[in-house]
Order: sequence, then C-alpha cells, then structure tokens
Amino acid sequence: MMTFKNKMAYAGLMCLIVLGLSGCGDKGKGREVVAKIGKAAITVSDFNERVSNLPARFQDVISKRKKEFLQEIINDTLLYQAALKRGLDKDKDVQKVIDEAKKKIVIARYLKDNIDDKIEITDAEILQYYNEHQNEFMTPEIIRASHILVATQDEALNILGEIMKGGSFEDLARTRSIDPTAQKGGDIGYFPKGQLIAEFEAACEKLKVGEVSEPVKTKLGYHIIKLTDRKSATAKLLKDVKEDIKARMKVKKRQEMFTALLNNLSKETKVVVNEDALRDTGVADSGNAGK
Repeated sequence: MMTFKNKMAYAGLMCLIVLGLSGCGDKGKGREVVAKIGKAAITVSDFNERVSNLPARFQDVISKRKKEFLQEIINDTLLYQAALKRGLDKDKDVQKVIDEAKKKIVIARYLKDNIDDKIEITDAEILQYYNEHQNEFMTPEIIRASHILVATQDEALNILGEIMKGGSFEDLARTRSIDPTAQKGGDIGYFPKGQLIAEFEAACEKLKVGEVSEPVKTKLGYHIIKLTDRKSATAKLLKDVKEDIKARMKVKKRQEMFTALLNNLSKETKVVVNEDALRDTGVADSGNAGK
C-alpha cells in the first residue's frame, strides 16, 4: 500500500507531466516564490496549479498538509536535478521508457478529445434506460418474523397449543424460547430472501401476516414462526439511481465510440499482418508452452 509520501510523490510527478504538456498557468500572477531548489523555483502559481491538477480527494488532504506536499515537490526536484547531472535523461533505457510513456500520454489525450469529451448522456436517455431495466433497480421483497425456538417437537407442539388457546406469542417467546431473540419477544427483524435457514424461510413464504406456523425443524431445533410483516419488492426512484445509470451508459457509450474510432482508423490506414513472421517471434504459442 502506498504511503502518503509515495502517493504525493507520484501525484506530483503526474502534475509535472500534465503541466509540461499543457503549458497552462498564468505567468503574470502568483510569482511569489514558495521555494528555491538550486536554480529552480516553485512559485505560488506553480504550487496552486499542481494541486488543482490532482484528484479532489488529494486536494482535500493537501489543504491541511501543504508543507508535506511542498517537500515532496522539492524532493522530486532534487532527485531530478541529480539524475540530470548524471546524464540519465539521455540513457537509452530511460529514453525507451520515456517514449512509451509519451505514447501513452498522447493516446490518452487523443481519446479524451475524440471520445471522453464528446460523450453526452441526456435525461431522456437516462429515463429510457430506467424504464427498460426496471428489474435492475428493485429493492427485494423483505419480510419480518418472530419465532420461538425449542429443543424438541413435543415442546413446540405444547407451545403452539397455548398460542392457539390465546396465549401471547411474545410472552411465550420470552419465557420459553432458547434463542437470543427471546428477550425481544422472538422478533428477528426484517430480512430479504436467502439470508436465513432455507427451511425457516420456506415456512415464512407460506404464511400470511399475523399467521403462526406449525413446528418447523431446522438444524437449530424446532421453531414456531409468526409472520409479522411483508414488504413487496419495489422499484427505486429514478432520482436515487440516476447517477448510477449515467455511469453505466457512459461506459457503454465509451466502448461503442472506441470501437467505431478504431474501425474508422483501420479503414483509413492499411494494416498488413505477416502471420509467418508472427509465428517466428520469440513468444511461444500457449499450446506449445512446456513441451
């Protein structure tokens, strides 16, 4: 797991890349120097620019830990200056990594300009998706039950007889049940399907609200169950799932636009694959691996 310093160092590096490519920032303002590292200077404007390019969660942290973030920028600058003195920026291996990083950054910008910035999700589209995928936005049916748990069937039948004669289910649960829910009159609370023991739930399914079951055997013992409430499955309100739908649609649209973009580029540029040469590459076929 990355420490705060590591996260900030990485974030600082990303800022340097972003700022270096964008060239943004008002040079006429915020020229007061926050720190000097050799001949390099970090101005108020530089500092604010780097913070503003970080994710919001980092910005909130940095607002309380400015000196730590500044120190990370200083550390990066010191290390970078030392690396330059050794000519590491001209090292062939470093150049390869830089070229690959540059390629990724340029591609990311190209995709941002041609896909991400062009994705639009309208309220009408969100409403249509909501109406067509109602089953994806349902709260499950939940039921509420109370029970009396005893060790034997005979005891369960005796308790059921007392209930049938008008005995209080809750009072009998408090005095006779061996389950921890006894102190609450046997009340289990609300639960969705699949949360409790299968035999117990199957018995609940057959009951109407207010009805009491015959003794039900489970691995825990014998239960007398009373269904106290049932709430049907309901659709979540559109306002509560709107952002979720928007995010889903954005992913789908992005993939569609990405596929279309690649198809168009493939049509514009002739691509030829030499299968024979591909087979001669140093990467072993998975089917031949280990032979």
